Amino acid sequence: MKTRKINNENMEDKERIMSDDFLSGQNQSVQKYWKEMDEIGRSKKVDVDRAWNKLYNRLEEDELIKKNSIFHNTVFRIAASVILIIGLTFTGLYLGTDGFIKRSKNIVTAGIEQNNIRVTLPDGSIVFLNRNSSIEYPKKFDGRSRTVHLSGEAYFDIENDANRPFTVNAGTANITALGTSFNVNTANDRVEVFVTSGTVMLKSNEGNQSVTLEKGDLGSILNESASKTVNNDPNYLSWKTDILRFEGDSLDKVFSDLKRVHNINIEIENDEINKLRFTSVFNNQSSDTIIRIICTTFNLEYNKEGNLYFLYMK
Repeated sequence: MKTRKINNENMEDKERIMSDDFLSGQNQSVQKYWKEMDEIGRSKKVDVDRAWNKLYNRLEEDELIKKNSIFHNTVFRIAASVILIIGLTFTGLYLGTDGFIKRSKNIVTAGIEQNNIRVTLPDGSIVFLNRNSSIEYPKKFDGRSRTVHLSGEAYFDIENDANRPFTVNAGTANITALGTSFNVNTANDRVEVFVTSGTVMLKSNEGNQSVTLEKGDLGSILNESASKTVNNDPNYLSWKTDILRFEGDSLDKVFSDLKRVHNINIEIENDEINKLRFTSVFNNQSSDTIIRIICTTFNLEYNKEGNLYFLYMK
């Protein structure tokens, strides 16, 4: 009994050593068979016995293992099972729906300090992303439509294709066009579209609310309600053009536009400052320059901490 116990222990040691050798020293040799296992894993129903026998026979033919060796009974089955499981799991991850989609689509994101990020789509259409925005689109537009997904704000300049409409999935609404230019904003649970050329269809996801927009129109979908008006704000696209125009506007409006375009916050000493009227045009000028001009115009002072400006009377 004692001798048998020692023999068993020796046998277990040998199996453990041989298993380690197999998983380490033979690892590179075995890797070349993963491609073959990958092909097996691509079938809808995996034949485990077929996969097992095929792997074993190939290893045996290349003399990586010997017939009737201990690998055949114990260690090989353990090691090969691990390899088989890992290989099929890897194949599943690669071919699975989520993994495949990620490899077939592009995602571009503009950070908080990034603005006017240009993206060229597969059909040649151009998109400009505002800060804190992202767009997802396929590497190639297939079929009879061109669809992208937008979160945040972006300006679209769409290539004309009468046979394939262009659709922007904007969360609670969809925007469809052929060849046109428009701005989409998905902030505050509202999908807002401003058209600068062509014609655009704005429709809720359920399809029960829709509005047709033409050049100069500003449409929106909010709580499944569609509306349309004419855009009279000259600074609506200032985040893209970097041109700000003010003509007798209150400083309250000026500060609001500066926050949208330059991502700055402005606090004031009292509400009387907000009521002051301001006229000027800024073309690609920094927020510091604009604030200094405003303060000089109205005899104000300011302190700055990061992106916060505090304005007060002298």
